[in-house]
Amino acid sequence: MNLIELFRLLRDQRRLIAKITGGFLILGLAIALLSPVEYTSEALLMPEMKSSESSAGDLLENYGGMLGLGNMGSMDLSKEGTIAPEVYPKIVQSLGFQHQLLNQDIYFSKLDTTVDGYTYFEDIRSLSLFETVLEYTLGLPNKIGSPEPPAPLPDWLRREFDEAAIVELTDDELEIIEDMQERISIELEGETGVLTVEATMPDAVASTQVNRKVINMLKEFVKSYSTQKAKEDLVFAETQHKQARERLEEVQGELASFLDQNVNLATAKSQAREQRLQAEFDLAYNMYNNVSQQLMEAKMKVQEQTPVFKALQAANVPTQKSKPQRLLILILSFFAGLVVSFLYIAGRNIYDNVNRQL
Repeated sequence: MNLIELFRLLRDQRRLIAKITGGFLILGLAIALLSPVEYTSEALLMPEMKSSESSAGDLLENYGGMLGLGNMGSMDLSKEGTIAPEVYPKIVQSLGFQHQLLNQDIYFSKLDTTVDGYTYFEDIRSLSLFETVLEYTLGLPNKIGSPEPPAPLPDWLRREFDEAAIVELTDDELEIIEDMQERISIELEGETGVLTVEATMPDAVASTQVNRKVINMLKEFVKSYSTQKAKEDLVFAETQHKQARERLEEVQGELASFLDQNVNLATAKSQAREQRLQAEFDLAYNMYNNVSQQLMEAKMKVQEQTPVFKALQAANVPTQKSKPQRLLILILSFFAGLVVSFLYIAGRNIYDNVNRQL
């Protein structure tokens, strides 16, 4: 069949094409009108990428001597335990993160109520007619053959694990989390390093709140992870500094008391005791000075490891709905109707030709 014959065939079947395309348009119109309205809030962030050569290390190297901390140039304040921005989407999509997010209170302006995410999606939000049709058609096999929920972990087994590492979820909670994972989008532009965070909810104000909560939770997670080792080192340095200060004060007090009681050191025994106390004082002072240097280093390390997020665009309250895109749905339905009608007519024509040849 050449193109001229094909055009003639389509012209002769234009009524059938119109019927099929019209049917798709009606279906698209129904989908566009019955689909739930959604709002998307967007925010732009710029994670600060710090170099391995710390500015805090440069500061101590330049001014450590003036502060009485000796030469700090050998300090290593390079980044340890940092999280690359490419991992942020994995963090946000994780079960633990989503579970914590859905336990947060969210205000829904349309309902004038504040509830957590689980309560809203399970008890308050009503499905649209289109969602109901999909649930009891395409989703019907999941409802019929759903297995029994697993029994909760016994107490003796729970004690064997870290409580924070265990996330026990029901089937309903997992279904809500899967829905929430699709509602949250976080993308990193490789060239600019800009982080785009989007949250989609049935309520405009709620979408903004969810967006802000996602950003704050992500900041706290990255901050906690990045500074965990540095904070542990700081606690240890503070303990050592306290012990060194107490030891210095103790030896200093002993030396001062001895000198007050022995103004004129006439005997060799007194002089020997003074030398011993002075040596202990010098040792304690040097130890205190070294520990003070380590404490300053630990404090600078915590500051250096703390990640910084620059907000290029704060989470906005959307004024227009993001879904459904009714015009786009109608256009796609129109072209889908044309394609299906063309394929149907061409296939039927080929089938008739084959039958006639047989």
